[in-house]
Amino acid sequence: MSGIEIPRAAKGKDTHVCASCMNAVTQTFSHFQEQIKKLRSEKVNLQEEMKKLRKVGEEQRRVMAEEIRALKEEVAMLKKVSKSLKESVGSVA
Repeated sequence: MSGIEIPRAAKGKDTHVCASCMNAVTQTFSHFQEQIKKLRSEKVNLQEEMKKLRKVGEEQRRVMAEEIRALKEEVAMLKKVSKSLKESVGSVA
């Protein structure tokens, strides 16, 4: 034997199936199907929202990088002007 024995009484017993039990199972199944549909739709909406937010984030990073580059150029230019002013003041004194 396989080590698992099923009593003879259980083998011959029919499963209890009635209309109210079947209705309850059907309603529960339908309810779960609706929840699944709702959750899938919500998932798609959230994924679209994430795409939009990623695009916004990428655009913001691009703008900030451009601003940082412009500020670095401006700082470099100001350093040059400051250096040349110091040199011209030093030669006058």
